[in-house]
Parts: sequence; C-alpha cells; structure tokens
Amino acid sequence: MANRLYAILAVFALTGAGCAHMTEPPELAGQTDSYGGRTHETLAEKDPRYAIPHAEPRSLTIYLGSQTFAYEEGDRVVASGPISSGSTEHPTPAGDFRVLSKEKDKRSGKYTNYFDENTPMPYSLQFYGPYFIHEGWLPGHADSHGCVRLRYEDARFLFSRMKVGDKVKVVQQGQPATANPWLDLFPVF
Repeated sequence: MANRLYAILAVFALTGAGCAHMTEPPELAGQTDSYGGRTHETLAEKDPRYAIPHAEPRSLTIYLGSQTFAYEEGDRVVASGPISSGSTEHPTPAGDFRVLSKEKDKRSGKYTNYFDENTPMPYSLQFYGPYFIHEGWLPGHADSHGCVRLRYEDARFLFSRMKVGDKVKVVQQGQPATANPWLDLFPVF
C-alpha cells in the first residue's frame, strides 16, 4: 500500500510541476548500456527520421490553435506532432523568433516541482526570453507556464537537428502538414 501511495504522489508531483517529463520511454524500460546504466540511445535506431539526410534551411512552426508543431528542412516536413503550449494564464508568445540557445539538461530557474527542486526541461531550445521548447508532459491541451512541451522522441530529434539561429515561428491558428519520413527514404515512382 505504501509503495502505491508513493507512486501516486510521484505522479502528482511531476504533473503538478507544470513542466513534468517522462524519464524513460516505455519501449526502453529496463534496457541498459554496456556499463549497466540505462540508455535512450537505442530509440534513435528505431526512429526513421534520424536516417533522413540533413537539409537547409531549417524551421520549426508551433501551431497554438491545434496544439501541434511542424519541423521543416529544405522544402519538406520532416517531423510533426502534438505539443502543450502555455495556458491562458501563462500564454506562449506568438511571432517570428530564432533559436537563441540549446541546453540538453536544463532546469527551470523559476519553477519548482513538488519536491522543491528546479523543474527539469530536457532538450531545451530557447526561442524568446524565458521561453523554451523542451520535453515535457502533454495533457492534450495548453497547460504550461509559457514553454512549448514536446514528447520525448520529438524533443530529442529537434534538439539533434536544430541549430542556434534557426527559425521558430509561433502562430495562433493552422494545422501542420503531416511528416512522412518513409516517403523521403523510399520515394514512390
């Protein structure tokens, strides 16, 4: 009973923090590297987007109305998916921005979690002042303190591909084109 209570409290602590994230994807649960430590590296081997050759220019569009994103390289959408942007009380700013900085293991300087620790913001891309795009919990609606949260696999992929100076556009309305990474690898004749 006590273990179950601790598990419930841990979930509450992470989700109540505003920028909670899953520490390990379910498909990698229990996997370890050659030194006995857990690893996420094998996820890239399962994601076909990593096989797509790099192209320029790179740009990311965040669609606040549909709570989705589209990442383009050259003239093709390479990745798209769900997000969770800022709540009504803490809106995500709209406009044309650029990636200002990148930090793989960032922690919030302002928000803390239930354990009074700075909230983790892994795979962070800063795009405007204190606003970041990073891995985090996706409840299915706008729910953050202004940051744009992504699923683990999307945050990690964008972090690996985007560079400081790349374009980030945040718009109110719109629906992104869906990415199909297999199409680029195996074109239809």
